[in-house]
Amino acid sequence: MNIVKIHSGLGNQMFQYAFYLAMRHHHPDTKIDTSVYANRPSHNGYELERVFAIHPNHATLAERDRLADVGKDWFSELRRAIGWKRRTTGQLVTEPDPSSGWSADIWQVTDSYLQGYWQSERYFADITDEVREAFTFRLPLPKQAEPWAQSIQSSRDSVSVHVRRGDYLKPRRRDDFEVCTENYYRRAVRLAQERLQDPVFYVFSDESRWVSEQKWFPEGTVYVSGNNGEQAYVDMQLMSICRHHIIANSSFSWWAAWLGQYEDTVTFAPAVWFHHHPRPDILPNQWIPVDVR
Repeated sequence: MNIVKIHSGLGNQMFQYAFYLAMRHHHPDTKIDTSVYANRPSHNGYELERVFAIHPNHATLAERDRLADVGKDWFSELRRAIGWKRRTTGQLVTEPDPSSGWSADIWQVTDSYLQGYWQSERYFADITDEVREAFTFRLPLPKQAEPWAQSIQSSRDSVSVHVRRGDYLKPRRRDDFEVCTENYYRRAVRLAQERLQDPVFYVFSDESRWVSEQKWFPEGTVYVSGNNGEQAYVDMQLMSICRHHIIANSSFSWWAAWLGQYEDTVTFAPAVWFHHHPRPDILPNQWIPVDVR
C-alpha cells in the first residue's frame, strides 16, 4: 500500500489528488490521508469532496501509522521532539527536488507514505481525461454567480485574470513567492490584446476591492467579487469557463486555467513561481511565460 498526503489549500489538494490518481495506476491499493486537517486547518480545510464529485479511498490512522510516523497531534509532535520515534513497516517518501524536474522513478516506490506538492502536469499527463472527470464541480454555480457566468459566456474572448495577494504578502510568504507585479499584469494584458480579437478581462482576487481601485487593467474590465470563505471555489469554477487565462503564481488559478481548456485557449503565466526554488515543470508546454518583474 502507498498513501498520499493531502494538505494545504484547494489548488494544492488538486495536485496531490491528481498524483494519487496517477499512482493508483501503478499501485491500485494507494489511498489518501487527510488527517492533517484535524490538527492544522489550512485555508478552508479539506475541500476536495465538498467541491468535486469524487470518492477517494481514505487511509485509516492505523494504516498511516503503520507506514510512517507522521501524526500531527500534539503528543506525536512532542514524542518526536524528544527523540522517541515509533518503529514503522513502511517508509516516508518526500517529493524529489522540484528544481530538477519531475521524476518517473516515483512510480517504483511501494509501502510508502508520500508527501509533497507534485506540481507538474507530467505526473498525470497519461490520465488527463480521468483527472478532468474527477474535477467536475459537484454543484452548479450559486445564484449570485450566475450573472458573472452569463457575462463570461457572452464574451467572444473572455480572459480570466487572477490576482493573488492575501497570505502572499505575509513576511514568511514573501520570502518564497514572487508576488506578481503590476508590470506582470500589464505585460500579460498587452500580449492578450495582441493575440486575441476582442478580449474582455474578468479579474478575480482575494482582495477584489483593492484590485478594482488600481489602474492596472483596461476600460471595460469586469471585477468579479462576492465569492469568499467556503464559496471561494466558485471563483475557480467561473475562471474555468473563461476562454483564455492570465494566472497568478497560484495553484488555484493554475487549475482554473487547466480545467478551462478550449481548442484555441491561450494561457499566460508567471515565468517565475518562487524566489529561490525553480520549478521547470510547473507550466504546461503550451502556456506562455511572462516576466513578473
